[in-house]
Amino acid sequence: MLNKGPVFVALPLDHETPDIVVAATELARRLAAPLVAIHAIQRRRLESDKSLESRVAEARLRLESHLAPLRDSGLEIQDMMVAVGHPAEVVIETAPSVGAQMIVTGGGRPATVRRWVVGSMAEAIVRRSSVPVWVARGKPPLDRPLLCPVDLSPESRVGLEAAIRMARLFEAPLTLISVVKDESASRFDRSGQQLEKDEAAARQQVRQLLEDFDVEGVDLTVQIAAGDAAEQIVGAADHAGLLVVASRGYDPLVRDWLGPVTERALRHSLCSALMIRHVGEGHGEREQAIARLADTYQRAKQLLDDNRGEEALPLIELVAEQAGANAAVQETFATALDRVGRTVEANGRRELAALIRDRLG
Repeated sequence: MLNKGPVFVALPLDHETPDIVVAATELARRLAAPLVAIHAIQRRRLESDKSLESRVAEARLRLESHLAPLRDSGLEIQDMMVAVGHPAEVVIETAPSVGAQMIVTGGGRPATVRRWVVGSMAEAIVRRSSVPVWVARGKPPLDRPLLCPVDLSPESRVGLEAAIRMARLFEAPLTLISVVKDESASRFDRSGQQLEKDEAAARQQVRQLLEDFDVEGVDLTVQIAAGDAAEQIVGAADHAGLLVVASRGYDPLVRDWLGPVTERALRHSLCSALMIRHVGEGHGEREQAIARLADTYQRAKQLLDDNRGEEALPLIELVAEQAGANAAVQETFATALDRVGRTVEANGRRELAALIRDRLG
């Protein structure tokens, strides 16, 4: 799961910074890895070079105030950077270039958990990073179990491998949770016999999955739950110190690309989370195709901004065909249809976008 590179810590220099520093420090010590710290500054409109240089210098001083005690305690600080640019873009682009084995960032305290998945830096990093991302919420999991959802998907195997390593690293118990749908009341008799069979089958599947992993010495518990998968995972995470979950590779044109269960679990759980991307066969080719489609989408939006609806329409239609589950794309398509007088079709696309958003919750 991890290489031998540094722990890459993104520090916002706000109220979340102490929690992020603690988590990154604990990880670096246990991994015997150096730290690389970064803070990103966005340039202000009409800002002079002198003003920007002043803000960069001030940020370096603030970074040093957080890192100096760690350096004095013997932790290796490999680099300390202040970069100019969008914070998420800076982190996503810089982490691979320094060979980072993990990114540590903030994810909001309980009162702001919803905010971090709606347009925040942490959301963009989790969705797009090729490097595992640790979202720090409170203290590291030193006295609480780790939680890892499992099923039979390739992503689940990646997450399980990471969870086992983290359990060993933190000497913490590990709980695996597998969720089956509770359909006994509507499809079967109310005795719950079918549900019991489903739970037994799920437990057997987990046992078979574990046969492929070395779990000797790990304090391991398997929990089989019934009901909505995301709700069960979030409920179990209330008692966990870390939620470990793997996702599919990033697709910028599919809003729920983390997967609906993973998305909701990350959105509503209050503990720290470790996200690992599963990169399958053909991933590179897929990302190149996605990038081309995303460029086409941006060109279409620019044409619409320039009131060139006739030119934008064929471009956005192409994108909408290949990104049918993206509500924003469908809404842009509706705008283009409106511009050329195809109002009925535009309303249909808006209704489709609304359905997509309702499905994603």
